[in-house]
Amino acid sequence: MITLIAFLSVLAMQQPIPVPANIVWVTSGEFCEPETVLPLPDDTLLISNVCGFKKPGSGFLTLLNSDGNVIDWRIVDGLDAPLGMALQEDRLFIIDMNRVKIFSWPEYKLLEVIDLNTEVANDIAVANDDTIYVSDTAGHKVVQIEKDGAQSVFTGKSQFQGANGIHIDGKTLFIGGIRLWQVDLVDQSVTAIGPDWLTDIDGIEMEPDGTLQITPVAGPLIRFCNSGESEILEGDGISSANHGYAAKLGLALIPTGFDNTVVAIRIIENDGDTVSCQSRGS
Repeated sequence: MITLIAFLSVLAMQQPIPVPANIVWVTSGEFCEPETVLPLPDDTLLISNVCGFKKPGSGFLTLLNSDGNVIDWRIVDGLDAPLGMALQEDRLFIIDMNRVKIFSWPEYKLLEVIDLNTEVANDIAVANDDTIYVSDTAGHKVVQIEKDGAQSVFTGKSQFQGANGIHIDGKTLFIGGIRLWQVDLVDQSVTAIGPDWLTDIDGIEMEPDGTLQITPVAGPLIRFCNSGESEILEGDGISSANHGYAAKLGLALIPTGFDNTVVAIRIIENDGDTVSCQSRGS
């Protein structure tokens, strides 16, 4: 006979029934396969446009305000195929065709270019000590770049199948691919977390209470709670690439590479409280 604890564990691993997302705005126009949304400290939103790997120099970055209105369609132009982005203090890091391009922010002046030992560099995270972590999707690994420029395979081996989304929180690195992995940066121990159905992971963000937001490739927005419960938010036009989360605005920002839009989903209610996975819809 199955125990209550075992039953609850099985229940938590089952895929929940999707609920409607609270979509507050959708922006379209001159996007060209938007890949990543990076919320910035001034409440603006930076979007990378891959533009189909059509030719060198065809990629660009778009800047929106917090209401989804366009500030500049091409705040940075002439990129090759910009994918993941990260901001560390006043430096903007962009993955661009197996290179890291570092710009000043908010001036958007190119400071440095780092050639990567990767097959298909995808997403990027930067630690407080300036260590850079880059996911290599085709190489099924994460590359670590030290402050002196030395590059190595993170954890010493290629063990992250389809490595794609990446997110850092203090001494913990989250890596998404065919699974969601949690890596302790102190001892480099690796743990697969989340239910088995949570796969093909592109975007990874964290809410203030530790709830993880996950976007699978061309999928909905998934919230994975500390309790082990999950919530799936879906709606018209939500077909995700590498999403961003603006905690101050209470918005999850979904770039739709196929539809050429950015979709804003409200996570925080009007009273300022974040809705937990357990309480939404109850």
